[in-house]
Amino acid sequence: MFLIDIIVFLIVLGIVVFVHELGHFVAAKTSGVKVEEFGLGFPPRLWKKTIGETQYFIGAIPFGGMTRIFGMDEMDEEKDKDSRAYESKSAWKKLWICGGGVIFNLIFAAIVFYGLIAFSGFKSEQALIYSEYHFPFGNQVNQVLIAQVDKDSPAEIAGLKSYDIVLSVDGETVNGTEEFSTIISENKGKEVILGLKDGRELKVTSRTDYPSDQGPLGVGLRDMAILNYSSFPEKALVGFLHAYNITDYSIKAMGHIFSYAITNNSMETVASSMTGPVGIFAITKIIMQKGLFDVINLIAILSIALGVSNLLPIPAMDGAKLIYVGLESINKKIFSKELQMKVESVGAIFLILLAVAIIFKDFIQFKDIIFK
Repeated sequence: MFLIDIIVFLIVLGIVVFVHELGHFVAAKTSGVKVEEFGLGFPPRLWKKTIGETQYFIGAIPFGGMTRIFGMDEMDEEKDKDSRAYESKSAWKKLWICGGGVIFNLIFAAIVFYGLIAFSGFKSEQALIYSEYHFPFGNQVNQVLIAQVDKDSPAEIAGLKSYDIVLSVDGETVNGTEEFSTIISENKGKEVILGLKDGRELKVTSRTDYPSDQGPLGVGLRDMAILNYSSFPEKALVGFLHAYNITDYSIKAMGHIFSYAITNNSMETVASSMTGPVGIFAITKIIMQKGLFDVINLIAILSIALGVSNLLPIPAMDGAKLIYVGLESINKKIFSKELQMKVESVGAIFLILLAVAIIFKDFIQFKDIIFK
């Protein structure tokens, strides 16, 4: 089973990375720029083949990909003079080449979402980090997701499990975690009947006395947003609308996390929310238990996540390259290619150290899932 988990994870990650690198590849080719290498993974190369002017390869280290564009990330004045070099192109073409990966990730996600949501009757669900968020498109109704169940709690005794969705309390529909928590607090010590989405009804009695780090039921709660795309324009454009929804949510959720960390003077929330290959593997294992539909949905979400994260203004990432193209077009003497290479060298070291730290963090955070 572990081998199957690994294979599915590599397929999921490989698809998302391939789409991103394909974006850079297509952008370079359509801009008249030579692509020297295009591959999945990082060297050493397990397989390679040269077709035309480009060498295609599969690397032994599967966590990434590479598109080596002629004259883009190296100091070579002779190459830069070549008409097919990156440096010889206009600012608009450079922006297209740098941003092609992100654009392809978003378009790919929109196409996948269209198929999934149309198949589901133009409905979709998304667990929320913070309940105040409202998606720009679609009719949204929030339901109660049980994120975790504490050991020996009233919830566990009653039979509640992680990922259960509560629709009602004593026959009355509840919309979101805030309303649910209020009802439970008002009924401490009393038995209530929880109506679940899977059709079960569970009787549970909340506690009047409970540990300070737990609630009356002993559960962790999150809002599950149910989106219904009902009008004809929404149905026709549902893939792009949902991709926009998820992108908007991803950016604002990221801002919410950083805002919370600054307000509470703690980076713990930021650290726990950052995930690398190991964390994605753990998430893939969980999603696989739900079925193929959810795995495909995960691929679309990861495609957006990769696109959005690459827009961060961190040296050596696409976002920083886009900014630098703009600065270079303003004053090429100050914002020279030499300066860019120096900044990106520092950025590359930072990214490597960050990647190592995230891998270790993910092993600790998800060890029970990884080795289960």
